[in-house]
Amino acid sequence: MLQRFNNKIRMKDQFLKVDTSKRILKGHVKMIGFKEGDFEIVYLPSLGISGYGNTVAEAQELIKISIQAFADDLFKLEEYQIFKELEQLGWKQQKIFKKQLRNLSPTTFEDIKREFNIPDNTPITETSISV
Repeated sequence: MLQRFNNKIRMKDQFLKVDTSKRILKGHVKMIGFKEGDFEIVYLPSLGISGYGNTVAEAQELIKISIQAFADDLFKLEEYQIFKELEQLGWKQQKIFKKQLRNLSPTTFEDIKREFNIPDNTPITETSISV
């Protein structure tokens, strides 16, 4: 089941490193998984990206493609726009290491349930993925 603390998804271990000169986005983010009908859904709340498939493996492969497309689109922007887009998703630049960001979004289980219209009894898993 989804790990919750005060109904919040534990986001503290998430980070992104953005190198605009090399067009590299690396990091570690939380991935939420659940079944909807016949499909397995995986969702990265901190990036607003989801993927689906007939199996969890298919959904995870699709999410990797979606992450790459997200990064490609992100690096089409000017540097200040990149950080502004990530800020709108809840990411904040570190004071000393400007290329490293932490996610401060207060995403809750209820937020995800509303976004995907998930019934209360749906089993939810939480894992991490490196990007």
